[in-house]
Amino acid sequence: MGKNSQRGGFVGRDERSVWLDMDPGIDDCWALIIAAARARLNGVSAVAGNAPLANTYGNARKLLQLLGLEPTLALPGAENPLLGRLISAPDFHGKSGVGDWVNEPVAVPLDSPRVWDWWIRHHHQLCQCDLIATGPLTNLAVSLLSAPQLGGSWKSVTCMCGATPGSQVDKAQEFNIYVDPHAADIVFHWMENLRLIGINVAHRALIPLADLPRLRQYGKIGQVLGEMLNFYSRRARGEGGDLEAFPVDDVVAVASAIEPDLFRWQELPLAVVREGPLRGTVVISPIDLKRKPVKVAVDVDVEGFRHWVWESMDFYLG
Repeated sequence: MGKNSQRGGFVGRDERSVWLDMDPGIDDCWALIIAAARARLNGVSAVAGNAPLANTYGNARKLLQLLGLEPTLALPGAENPLLGRLISAPDFHGKSGVGDWVNEPVAVPLDSPRVWDWWIRHHHQLCQCDLIATGPLTNLAVSLLSAPQLGGSWKSVTCMCGATPGSQVDKAQEFNIYVDPHAADIVFHWMENLRLIGINVAHRALIPLADLPRLRQYGKIGQVLGEMLNFYSRRARGEGGDLEAFPVDDVVAVASAIEPDLFRWQELPLAVVREGPLRGTVVISPIDLKRKPVKVAVDVDVEGFRHWVWESMDFYLG
C-alpha cells in the first residue's frame, strides 16, 4: 500500500492538506478513504447527522485506525443542530451509521474540548488547509459564531449540501442542509472561499452497482468498504434516476476540492430557507444583503469522476 502502488499514473497522496468535517455515514467513509489516499489529512471532525455524535465520532476513529492513521486525528463536534432536534438517517446508513460494520459508539463528555476550540487555538495553521464538509454544517457555524475571523482562515471550504437554485432534483430536500438549515445559512453568509456541491450535480456522478466487485482487490480496506457499500447501495440505488447505480455524494465533494477541473462552476450569492415547508431550500440571496458569492458546481464530468475514484483507490493496492 502507498506511493509505490500505481495504475493509470497515480502514485499516491500529494502535499495538499485537507480537513474533513463529516458525519460518518457510509459515503463519508469512502470519502475519508479517498481523501487519505490523495492528500495529507490534518484532521477529521465529527458532527451528528447520519447518526448521533457518539456513533459518527466512533466511526471516524475506527476508520482512521483501519487506514493506519492515528485515531487522535478525530475530534468531536456538535451533538445537535443549532435549533431543534437531531434528524438522523438509519434507513440509509444503519443505526450506527456504517451499516453492518460492527463498531461501538464513543461517548463524548459534555466538558470535552470540541473541534471549534481546536480551530480557534490553531487558526494560524488553517490558511494552507482545504476544509471539506460532508455533513450538517453545525461545526462550521458554531466556529463562526465563536470566532468570526475563522471565516477567512481556510484556504478553501467545500460543502456537500443543498441544490443549486432553480435546478431539477430527484429529492425534495438534501439531508445535510435539512438537518441544520440555520447553520448552513450562517456558513453561506460568513464563510469565505466557499464552494458548494449540490445533489443536482452529485446525483449525476453515480457509481454503477457492477463496479462494486472492484473493491475486492484492495485488501482489508476494500473488504470493509465493500460490506458498507453493499448495505448502502441496496437502499440508495435508483437515486439519480438509474436503478443500476447509486450516489456517493460525499466522494463527489472530495473530488471537487481535490480535482476541481472535473466540474463546471458558477458564482452565486446564496441563502437558505430555514423554516416552513421549504426548509433547507437554497435560494439566491437578495442583492441588498450583499453576501459574497459562493462558487457553485453546475456540472460534472461523470466518466472523469469515476476514473478518478478508482485511480484513487489504487493507492490501497497490495
